[in-house]
Amino acid sequence: SGGMTTRQVQLILDLRPEIIMVTPSYMLTLLEEFERQGIDPRTTSLQVGIFGAEPWTEEMRREIEERFAIDAVDIYGLSEVIGPGVAQECVETKDGLHIWEDHFYPEVVDPITGAVLPDGEHGELVFTSLTKEAMPVIRYRTRDLTRLLPGTARVFRRMEKVTGRSDDMVILRGVNLFPTQIEEIILRTPGLAPHFQLCLTREGRMDALTVRVESRVDTPRGRRVTAAREVESAVKDSIGVSISAEVVDPESIERSVGKVKRIVDLRNLKP
Repeated sequence: SGGMTTRQVQLILDLRPEIIMVTPSYMLTLLEEFERQGIDPRTTSLQVGIFGAEPWTEEMRREIEERFAIDAVDIYGLSEVIGPGVAQECVETKDGLHIWEDHFYPEVVDPITGAVLPDGEHGELVFTSLTKEAMPVIRYRTRDLTRLLPGTARVFRRMEKVTGRSDDMVILRGVNLFPTQIEEIILRTPGLAPHFQLCLTREGRMDALTVRVESRVDTPRGRRVTAAREVESAVKDSIGVSISAEVVDPESIERSVGKVKRIVDLRNLKP
């Protein structure tokens, strides 16, 4: 992916686009390449970034906007439905994604019982296509967790930014945990970069979780242990479960040009 990243940075410099559309995690990979080449990413022609295909937090939005000097907005799509463009966040408000309800009928259901929930309650997003002819979908369960809200910048209803997927949820000693919760903690911890993985292992009969997170390039080595303990404390205080945190060298966690892989499950590996 290193060669591809270098080529894409060069294309941005040569073609001078005003809009970029990638996954948010790959935008951070591009940021690293700009910095590796000694180019200030705030000086590019980019004005708006459209990001989707994976959950990302408000902290991630601020990180991207500040370091690229752009507006970062969310887009939602499903290859089973139509691909990108099922819903789109407006740059004027950045308060959720307006669903094109003239083409898609949205519902939110309880992910366990399947019962339809009223607007405003969190659950699993379900879509029925209204105008699609070749391969219509009826009450398609997306596994994405969100809630429906009234329209603001547009008349159609909004869906809140996806906070996670029902199949990405980690149940650790009876506590439900999502990667986006860890991301929020990491991004507000000084000295840590927004690149991390959740490593699940088995300790006796109990599951254990280690958060591997990269240090920022300019973070002193003496800060790493302190930052790791701060992550562990914040997870315990806000989520209610004990985990271990390990701060590793910059660029030591594998990068992806597609959807980022946050969870590494090592529980079934033989010793």
